[in-house]
Amino acid sequence: MRKRICSGFILVCLLLTMPACATGTDRPVTGSAERISNQTVGFADVSADAWYAEAVQYCRENGLMSGTSEAVFAPEAPLTRAMLVTILWRQAKKPVVNYLMRFSDVPENQWYSEAVRWAASEQLVGGYGDGRFGANDPITQAHLSLIFQRYAGQSVTGGIPDFDGSSKTATRAQAAAAVMNYARLPQLGAAGGKVLVAYFSATGNTRPVAEKAAEVTGGDLFEIVPAQPYTAADLNYNTDCRANAEQNDPNARPTIAGAVEDMGQYDAVLIGYPIWWGRAPKIIHTFLETYDLSGKTVAAFCTSGSSPHEDATIRVYEPGAVWLEGRRFSHASQVEEWAAGLNLPKPAEEEADKMYLQIGDTVWTAALEDNPSVAAWKELLAKGPLTVDMRDYGGFEKVGGIGADIIQSNRQITAKPGDVILYQGSSVTIYYGENSWNFTPLGHIDGVTEAQLREVLKAGGGGISVTFSLDEPTGNSG
Repeated sequence: MRKRICSGFILVCLLLTMPACATGTDRPVTGSAERISNQTVGFADVSADAWYAEAVQYCRENGLMSGTSEAVFAPEAPLTRAMLVTILWRQAKKPVVNYLMRFSDVPENQWYSEAVRWAASEQLVGGYGDGRFGANDPITQAHLSLIFQRYAGQSVTGGIPDFDGSSKTATRAQAAAAVMNYARLPQLGAAGGKVLVAYFSATGNTRPVAEKAAEVTGGDLFEIVPAQPYTAADLNYNTDCRANAEQNDPNARPTIAGAVEDMGQYDAVLIGYPIWWGRAPKIIHTFLETYDLSGKTVAAFCTSGSSPHEDATIRVYEPGAVWLEGRRFSHASQVEEWAAGLNLPKPAEEEADKMYLQIGDTVWTAALEDNPSVAAWKELLAKGPLTVDMRDYGGFEKVGGIGADIIQSNRQITAKPGDVILYQGSSVTIYYGENSWNFTPLGHIDGVTEAQLREVLKAGGGGISVTFSLDEPTGNSG
């Protein structure tokens, strides 16, 4: 297992031999002009209200990044591949490895030579396939995300503005946000990460959404129950009711009956509530003031028929948390796609039972199902990586023969985007759409959206080759 970066560690960046360094993350903590001034940030090109202002200040104060000069940070400048691996190498305390340098364009005794050697030995990076590493090439968003996912064992790039994981160059501003959030990510120990879904449901509408969130994340469920229950009269918004009075009172903090048992055991907390007059109910403020969620991944979700999602008024209670993008739901069926895109910590047993899929430079992991077919599939992959030529079928999947027949465990299901399915015992399919039939599910790809699936799988665009394996692929570009 890769060495993980603890929240208290410092990611040491090159301050003299190259422009300021950077890395990848989960949700940038946006700075506020009230407490961040240009004088504090210290760079003429970083305005106090820029989304990356707090990240730049954080990196500078902790010695993580410098500017390209004393006065300039250059937020839109690119990060090179050599810089990125050097950050990780120095964080790992500059380990010396006995590993043959296999890149023709990485000479000995360069400032990045040992970093490249180490990163290659750790299988964090590969080259371009022609013997080159491309040390001075700008790092793409896709490779920034991939390399950090390999290193950390979890995604660290979701939620950064204009960061979509594509072939676009990652900017220094994005990298600064990545460094800050990566250092704050909850670190998974031997027991794996745990998720708590805490919710308040005054009339029962939020409860099924919270239950679905707990189901798809494997999280524990905690209901935020008011010590004084809300009556129908309390919720009659057309009157001067209790709910209205609380929402209009900045100091209102309804008491909660019961408490979360050992909040420290959770690495991620999802918080659900109905929207009351455009905001979270004041009992949610009570909950956030009760617990310290510093260092945890936090995301809020709300239920409403028309009001938009709102969590700005509650984020201020947990400035040390890593806040992910929340969502409004009108139905529980919408939860699964949102939760998959959050890249939350997975329990150790779920992470352990997985496979890898490689399509070109893209590497995905997939959590495997528990059935006799998966056992046979794992026996097949235990012989070595399996490359399958796949083609579009039906406008909702890629399918290809596996060159073998394995036992089927068919059941009536609706396959969804990201599902990996065994078909008729001799073919494997990857879904980027939906289809209902008697199928054998093999697994589900972690943390990808339907749009990402369609792009990488070239949905409707002809044949592709997918390599399935039980061990992490090596030698791909990154």
